[in-house]
This record gives sequence, structure tokens and C-alpha cells, in this order.
Amino acid sequence: MNGFEFTTYLKACFNPTVVHYTIILILLAVALGLAAWKARKWVRPIGRIVMTLNAFILLDGFRQLCDCAQWFGAGVPEGEWSNLYMAQGMRPFLFVAVSGVIIYLISLLVSIAQKPRI
Repeated sequence: MNGFEFTTYLKACFNPTVVHYTIILILLAVALGLAAWKARKWVRPIGRIVMTLNAFILLDGFRQLCDCAQWFGAGVPEGEWSNLYMAQGMRPFLFVAVSGVIIYLISLLVSIAQKPRI
């Protein structure tokens, strides 16, 4: 695997540990599209909800990483695990958080485009 592959990104986003976050972000992206079309005042609050959800996504990922580190530190031989193995567990959380940041940036751009011209 050289470089970025979109299929691995989708696999990570629909990983069973983060699929509920992915579904919520998809629903918020749809709500953002509808708000941009019909309810302009809801664009910014939806973007803020997305960023708040991103904070919870990252906190949940770090919580699971710490749980994994404690479990591995409790008697599992060091040859069976490594920091790289635990970092692969953070990958889905980071990919979903990046998707949330992209949705937030879209909400900012829509909000800027909807501002009245001076």
C-alpha cells in the first residue's frame, strides 16, 4: 500500500467501533445541506455540533487507547503487541474526526457565502 487509498478510509470510517459516529456525521452533513438550502440560520449551529461531536470522538478514541494500553501492560508479553498495533486502533477515530472537520469547514464556507454583501 503506497499512499492514500480511499477504500481503507471507508473501511476505517465504517469500522464497528466508530460506525455510530460515522452515521451521526452523515446525518449532520445532510442536515447541513438542508439548512444551507432552507434554514440559513442553522448552518453555524450544525457546524458547532459537528465540532463538539469531534471532541467526543477523539476523547472516546483516547479512552479506548488507554484501556488497551492498560490491558496490554497487565502481563501480556511485549513481543505480542507494540505501539504501532495500538496506533492502528486509533486510525478509525482519527479518520472520522477528519471527516467531521471537513464537514465543519463546509459549514463555514456555506456560512460565509450566505452573508449579505456590503
